[in-house]
Amino acid sequence: MRVVHSIQSHFQWGRSDHRMKICLATGLLLLTYLWYLSNRHQKIIVTDPSTIIPAECWDDGGKFSHKSAVSDLRKKDRDSGVRTCCPNREPLAYSRWTAERTEPTYGELFEKHADLCHGNWAPTSCVPSQFVAVIVPFKDREHQLRFLLDRLHATLKHQRIAYGIYVIEQVGNKPFNRGLLLNIGVREALRQQPNTDCFIFHDVDLLPENSANVYMCDQHLRQLSSGIDEFRFHPPFSNNAGGVSALSKDTLFKLNGFPNRYWGWGNEDDELSARRLVHKLHLSRPPSHIGRYQAIRHIKSNRGKGHYASFLQFRGFQNDGLSSLNKSSYLVLSNISYQLPVSTLSQNKKIGIPTSWSICAVRTFAENLGIPANSLQLEKTGSRLMFSHGYSDVFEQTARSMLYKHILIDPSPIYNVPVRPSQDTRESWFWFLHFYGWI
Repeated sequence: MRVVHSIQSHFQWGRSDHRMKICLATGLLLLTYLWYLSNRHQKIIVTDPSTIIPAECWDDGGKFSHKSAVSDLRKKDRDSGVRTCCPNREPLAYSRWTAERTEPTYGELFEKHADLCHGNWAPTSCVPSQFVAVIVPFKDREHQLRFLLDRLHATLKHQRIAYGIYVIEQVGNKPFNRGLLLNIGVREALRQQPNTDCFIFHDVDLLPENSANVYMCDQHLRQLSSGIDEFRFHPPFSNNAGGVSALSKDTLFKLNGFPNRYWGWGNEDDELSARRLVHKLHLSRPPSHIGRYQAIRHIKSNRGKGHYASFLQFRGFQNDGLSSLNKSSYLVLSNISYQLPVSTLSQNKKIGIPTSWSICAVRTFAENLGIPANSLQLEKTGSRLMFSHGYSDVFEQTARSMLYKHILIDPSPIYNVPVRPSQDTRESWFWFLHFYGWI
């Protein structure tokens, strides 16, 4: 009996051991399948910003060079001595933002960047490979905008980027719509600068901290803000494309821009990232120590109602984006200009202005005063002197218009026209959880 019992026990243990092996094998296959799913569509790459710089800017030893003596440069560039390699790889020192800092006036900012013309600037010592449009959407955040403008102009000019800054401000009582404002910014930028090659979409509360993070586009959807301090200098999830992102014009139109249907905070940048998955595009980032940004502290908004449910249906919204906007979708409002009383102007036939001003600024200042440009006289004096001469309002208005292209938007027309999906599609909850890195 003992022998029979022993044999039975052996076979029972053998069957138990066999079941355990089957369970382990099944679990291993399941983990392998989940790993495959998690990597099949991610297409996340980390690249140094130097990979965006044109190949002719590197010498035979693989080192960056500004010189125009590279063998494949055009002869006229070599003869003229004009550099064709613009990006500056030298580091730029930044000062940390603190809550105690007083926001600068537009006049103070313009004194530091008097060579601007309506937010546009281009290097004169080299030929840029891209013209970059930086689009900043905001509503009720002008104090943050002033800090950002100071940092942006310093960074872009240091990098020798040819650029224009477009600030798209939403007015009225409708909920903030970041995606819509960014699409409007694209339309307005192309209307004013049809030769724009690259678009940078920039949150107003993020200050760049590393000048090696080149503000240019590659062939992917590129997230420049890979290391934000409030996220401990790492992306909050792998597919995140928010904060500061860059897209070439061709790639942007392939994705049909941003969705217009998200009223309130959240999900418009997530859908942009999801759209690039449909087109099998990569999401590129600089290393976190290069893509460092400091977030200006403020009260966070709550996510818009129904945004997650709408996001799950993103494949059915091919008609939601740049293609669905036209002149009647929104209203562009005029900025208020200041003018001095006629009596004051008649007493001052000649008005002294600093020699550092661009011609564009001189003409704009004259227009805001309502006088001919030849009534202005260049003087070796600082802009601050005009505050004591009664021109402070006009000077501040002129300075503001020189620092960026200001576009006031009333989105009421499109708010009253709901966007309907072209087809009934819905992603699974597994896809949703996986997209946000929760499984």
